[in-house]
Amino acid sequence: KAYVDSSHTASVNEIEFCPFEHGLRLACASSDGMVSVLTYEPQQALWRRSVFQAHQCGAQSVSWAPVCQRDLGHGPPAIRIATGGCDNSVSVWKCEAEVWSQEMPALMPGHTDWVRKVAWRPDGTSTIASGGWDKQVVIWKQEMEGHPWRQLTKLPMAGKVEGLAWSVTGSLLAVSYDSGDVTLYRESDDGDAWEEIGKCNEKGYTDIPRANAAVNAISHSPPAADGFAAQNAVNAAFDQAPPGPDAAAQQAQQQSVLESFGMM
Repeated sequence: KAYVDSSHTASVNEIEFCPFEHGLRLACASSDGMVSVLTYEPQQALWRRSVFQAHQCGAQSVSWAPVCQRDLGHGPPAIRIATGGCDNSVSVWKCEAEVWSQEMPALMPGHTDWVRKVAWRPDGTSTIASGGWDKQVVIWKQEMEGHPWRQLTKLPMAGKVEGLAWSVTGSLLAVSYDSGDVTLYRESDDGDAWEEIGKCNEKGYTDIPRANAAVNAISHSPPAADGFAAQNAVNAAFDQAPPGPDAAAQQAQQQSVLESFGMM
């Protein structure tokens, strides 16, 4: 045994090591409502424990943020984690000078039952997926560190969500349910919807054709800000304009490329 910590007073529901850039740290979410972070100090050859109250009714899940380099002169990469708990909430925490505090403004309510899993998207963006027993998966987005988090979308699920996992590149999201089934989702090419692309259960894996996935796509376009609304109106006007000879040729070329990749 390298180290044993028995400080929690209830079940430890999830543990996760941090990205290697932050050293050797282990976050633990417990039903006692606390999240502890064990940090190894190589100079003293010992483990140090930090703990904070995360969710009053119990912490169910914890996920580290991927390392994102800050602009020059703004200090080292931020150390952040996301947690979900039995109070139906998702929270983001940051570590500064080895002291943990909740990031403000806090995330708005997004679930109506226990949040069983949170997963930080590993593509370098501030994007978090949360899944709950309310049969919902919520995708959260933060444009810049310190800005408010917003809900990109709510995906209705077939059952109570027990697990979430992003692919290494962050392009796919896997969702598991209490029934034992798993569904795979992919963000659409234009970023406006999530497509169901496959299912996995005891019988095996079933691929969902792209045409059917497009039909089952769940849109998540948020209400546009005034500036974006004006730009969208301009884009819509161009989309509705009758195509000229050049536009027709360009459209035919794009269709040819898509066909060559089997996307038409």
